[in-house]
Amino acid sequence: MKTEENPYIPKSATVVAVKNESLETKTLRLRLYNWRAQFQPGQFVQLLLPGVGEAPFCIASSPSDQKHMDLTIIRRGLVTIASHYMRPGDVVGIRGPFGRPFPISRMVGKDLLIVGTGIGIAALRSLILFVAEHREEFGEVDLLYGARFPEDLVYRDEMKPWAEKMNVKVTLSKASPEWGGLRGRVTDHLGGVVRGGEQVAVLCGSPMVMHSISAELLKRGLKADQVFVSLERHMKCGIGKCARCLIPGGWHVCRDGPVFSLDEISLEAIGE
Repeated sequence: MKTEENPYIPKSATVVAVKNESLETKTLRLRLYNWRAQFQPGQFVQLLLPGVGEAPFCIASSPSDQKHMDLTIIRRGLVTIASHYMRPGDVVGIRGPFGRPFPISRMVGKDLLIVGTGIGIAALRSLILFVAEHREEFGEVDLLYGARFPEDLVYRDEMKPWAEKMNVKVTLSKASPEWGGLRGRVTDHLGGVVRGGEQVAVLCGSPMVMHSISAELLKRGLKADQVFVSLERHMKCGIGKCARCLIPGGWHVCRDGPVFSLDEISLEAIGE
């Protein structure tokens, strides 16, 4: 196997842009040299920062652009904090892509519901961009995005172009008085976007939020095999060796996921 074809061997990439998404979140755009990013929405990579360490992040860019890769990162630990100090021209390492992606083939021709909360929307951005680029292949598409405060919202400047391709709803659970959009949790607004039938739903957010959304979707008539969740927050080593991502049922999230359907895992596994 050639080096560029082996996902376990680090490949170099250069930071070409850094975008401030929110107070604690930035998107790094990486330029790939001498290799192409061949991935599917929902997959992840290991980001290696020399002298600091590595951590897994879901790819947040369109799979149609194989020369660049976007990683949206919130400050939470050593690697994430160090990544916020990266500047254009800095060189990083990338291993991957890894993981099971969203099942695009099961979504084509059907209504699609995409629900993201907080930084969880980063794991959904690649899918959102893919759907927008292939809009004619899907039925009605609804995007429901929730955060706590206005300053927590990411991808703000992308919401308008996305709204030209799909139905976009943004809600804040702790909205300021001047906020003119929806208020409350995402579960408060599922009634207007659950269409039933063969609609497929994909979710990503904090464990407890995904648990409550999943339970509500099942109550509203969606079947377990129509709801998919990304558990990317559980991952650590990225290759199924450290067992930090082991969930009930014997699944290693980084190796067997991070995307699972509700007929594969329990609601308890999502909420842990």
